[in-house]
Amino acid sequence: MEGLYSFMLLTIMVVQWIQYKVTDVGEEEMRDTPGYKRYLIGSWILMIVIIALIWMIDRSEPYPLWPFLVTLAFCFRGYMEWKHIPEARRHRVSMILATISFSFTGLMILILLLKY
Repeated sequence: MEGLYSFMLLTIMVVQWIQYKVTDVGEEEMRDTPGYKRYLIGSWILMIVIIALIWMIDRSEPYPLWPFLVTLAFCFRGYMEWKHIPEARRHRVSMILATISFSFTGLMILILLLKY
């Protein structure tokens, strides 16, 4: 299972890099918007929960909550980007990454169902 977690992270990193190269995301950043403080607070809360969960789970077993929380983080990022900088189209990249993460969630649920 550790290989699946690593593959998920590698896939997300590569797709994000490719999407930022392919998609014209513009020059505007979230830090230039009035919603930046809410964006930071929400992102930090989600990342702290995800990192704490990584330390607490048994990575030899499928644990679909972890990729689901990653999906929530990308959805939150995409929503905040769509709300505050829609012309930059960064939200499209975030939603693609959320979809990929959600597919890994589904894969882990399927593995759990087939295993038990």
